[in-house]
This record gives sequence, structure tokens and C-alpha cells, in this order.
Amino acid sequence: MDFYLRIDLNIFSFLICLLILIDTCIQAEKQFLQSKLFVALIASDLILIFLDSLQWLLDGCQGQASVAIFSAVNVISYSMAPVPTYLWTLYAGYQIYRDEKKIRKLVYPLLVPVLIHGLLALTSLSTGFLFYLDENNIYHRGRGFPLTAAICYSYLIYISIVIFRNRRLVEKRIFFPLLLFPLLPLLGSIIQIIYYGSVLVWNGIALSILIVYINIQNYRLHTDYLTGVYNRRRADYLLKNKIHSRTHGRSFSGIIIDIDNFKEINDRYGHLTGDKVLEISAELIKNSLRKDDFVARYGGDEFIVLLDIKDSSDLKKSVDRINESLNNYNLNSNFPVKLSFSMGYDVYDYSSGMSKDQFLNHIDALMYQNKKNKSTL
Repeated sequence: MDFYLRIDLNIFSFLICLLILIDTCIQAEKQFLQSKLFVALIASDLILIFLDSLQWLLDGCQGQASVAIFSAVNVISYSMAPVPTYLWTLYAGYQIYRDEKKIRKLVYPLLVPVLIHGLLALTSLSTGFLFYLDENNIYHRGRGFPLTAAICYSYLIYISIVIFRNRRLVEKRIFFPLLLFPLLPLLGSIIQIIYYGSVLVWNGIALSILIVYINIQNYRLHTDYLTGVYNRRRADYLLKNKIHSRTHGRSFSGIIIDIDNFKEINDRYGHLTGDKVLEISAELIKNSLRKDDFVARYGGDEFIVLLDIKDSSDLKKSVDRINESLNNYNLNSNFPVKLSFSMGYDVYDYSSGMSKDQFLNHIDALMYQNKKNKSTL
């Protein structure tokens, strides 16, 4: 492959990963395992793309320093080669099971091939098993090079089988991106094995990371993991934008919904039932509204709805649909808990100049007034 084309591809792939990494680090809930795994996946590919560029630059360079640096670069590159596929296996596993404890138990068993391969990379300086440098400091594959590909393939094939077997557990939105991830790096690996000097696997992983980011990770960052509706971060962002873009003829409405007696439900029936109440409530609210209406979980037992409605009578109809859905559910469900909502709602007044927090406080106060009125009946 042409040297300059190789470097251009690496720069392009490096920038893709770098931009995704920066955005993910800014937005992600870093305490969550899925975010840590995704960040580590991007970082490992960034390092390998950088090392690949150094390999191309140093190959054949003379001098003691060049030989030492080139040797170190190859050891690190080979040691890290299985790392992205290892991290992908853990990340994809989390997307399937949504269980941090289960994935944490897999961290060390799945790490064994990576560690063994790292030892082989280190000893290759003397054995030439995975790679060797000739007297002109030119890189050559060793007889054990297929082992590197085999380990990477094994991770990708293993997790692809797991994804397919557990497809009923995987959301439709993310099923195909999970299955598609291995295709580009696998194609790059095949080209690398057949055509000596064509190293495209890290570029393939960079493009796969971009697909995952667009289809899965970015969606997860703005979604409440329990209910499947949007989270508070996304609600705050959208509300700020709506207020900023308001005009006299273009306003919006907001509804704050609080689940009545939620603490008592948790105390009496347990937190699993409480979680189920949240899931049912989110589904009832979504099904009561139009497709483009925005629903988010805003607090422990609070939801916020943002609607492109500027007429109070239309807003009241939306609230009535939520109440109607709630009543129908209570009449026809065998669930042990009868659900009740308190709601505060209003059309955003363009002339008021209220900030995001002021508008939220306004409809929140209306919600508490609704709750108080029901308790006096």
C-alpha cells in the first residue's frame, strides 16, 4: 500500500476516534461500566492507529535509536492487538445482558488470551515468533503471526454467536449494529493476511466504533436505562433549546408528572415492584402522546413531557389522554398496584422570559397543587 495513502487513512481514522472519545468523555456517565468500556475501546484503537503510523515511518530506518524505538513500537503494537476485540466482547456483552456484575465476572477470564499474547510479543524480540526485524531494521511477520489473527477472530466470533443466540434480549435498535461491528475489522484482517503490508484492521475498527456511537452509545447517553425514555440530561438540553428558539407564534408546552405514593409502593412491595411501576408509567405516558412528543424521566418518580403545543386547550387534551390511559390500565390490569399521577402543566409564555429553571418550577408548583387538591378530596 502506498505510504502516503496509509498515513492519510490513519489520520482520518485517528480523528474519527479522537472526536468520538472527546464527546463521549464530556457526556458519558463515567461511573457506568458501559461508558468505561466504550472509552477504553476507542482509546485502544487510537493507540494502535498511532503505533501503526510509527511502524510505517520507522521501518528500515538505520541507527541504534531507530532500532530500539522500532522494536519497542512493535512489541507494544503486538501486545495490544487483541485488546480492542477483547473490550468489544465485554461492551457487547453488557448491551445484551445489562448486568454489570455478570460482565465484571468475565473481565479476567477473557483477559487470559490477551496476556498470553502479550508475553509472546515481548519474547518475539529474541524468538521472532510473532515478528522480527532484520539487519536492515525492516519488519517481517513471524511464523506465529496467524495466532494474533486467530485470537482477535475468536473474540469477534464468540461475541457474535452470543449476540445471535440472545437476540430476544437485545433491543431491535441495537441488534444489527452489534452484529455488524465485527465485519469491517474482519475484512481488514483478511486483507492484512492476504496482502502483506496492508494493515487496515484498526481503520475498520474505527469505522465500526463510529457506527456503534451513532446507533448505540450516543442513544444510551441520553436514555434512562430503566424505563427506556430519555433522561434528565436530554430533557434539560431540549428545554433550553426550545426556550432559546421561542418566538411569538412559536411556543411549546410542558407537563411534569409525578407518581403518587411512590415511596409507599417501594416500602410496601419492594424496589423491584417500584421499578416495574416506573416502567409501566413510562409506557403509559408514551402511548398516550403523539410520536414526536418528548418524554423523559426527570427524577426518581417524576417524568417530564415537552410538546410542540401553543394552545392550552390542545395541551389539556394531551393531559386527558394520559389520565384516560391510566384509568384504563387500572381497570384492566392484574398488577397489584393501582397507579395514580399528579400533573402540572402549562404553555410556555413567550412574553414571560422565564428561564428553564423558572418554567420547571412553575409547572412543578402546579403539579404539587394538583397533588394537594387530590389529598383533600
